[in-house]
Amino acid sequence: MRRRRSIPFQMILIFLLIASMAVGMVIYIMTAESRQAGNVVEEFYRLEQEGKYSSSWELLHSSMHNRFTREAYIQDRSHVFINHFGVTTFEFTLTKPKRLDNWQKHEDAELLDVYHLIATKEYRGKYGYFEFVQYVYVAREDDEWKILWDYRKDPR
Repeated sequence: MRRRRSIPFQMILIFLLIASMAVGMVIYIMTAESRQAGNVVEEFYRLEQEGKYSSSWELLHSSMHNRFTREAYIQDRSHVFINHFGVTTFEFTLTKPKRLDNWQKHEDAELLDVYHLIATKEYRGKYGYFEFVQYVYVAREDDEWKILWDYRKDPR
């Protein structure tokens, strides 16, 4: 009678461990862009929380820079959010990044592949508690992730 060779239990464990590591690496690589895009938006709003508008302006896409100069941006952001609303800072939450292909910031703009997030800023100021919701898009520009806002007439 012939004896069957069995695969040692340790070999099965090693195979399962290697297989699960491979699957984990694939998932990690596939979601790397999404995480990077989300991190840029997170950094942008942290800089805004700290009133570092010059630094947050740097994270905007060049097409956004064409809409307003650094000086105008700094003045507007501090004027509206601090002076008018009477707040010194805010809290914010972000949705998970969702990939969109062929997105346009306005009807005549170039088509871009972007990640879309929704930022909700919570303020407590002289007019009470309120939330400000902003649709944020992140696109690659010169090998960096840069922020865009939606200027379409009907964003839906």
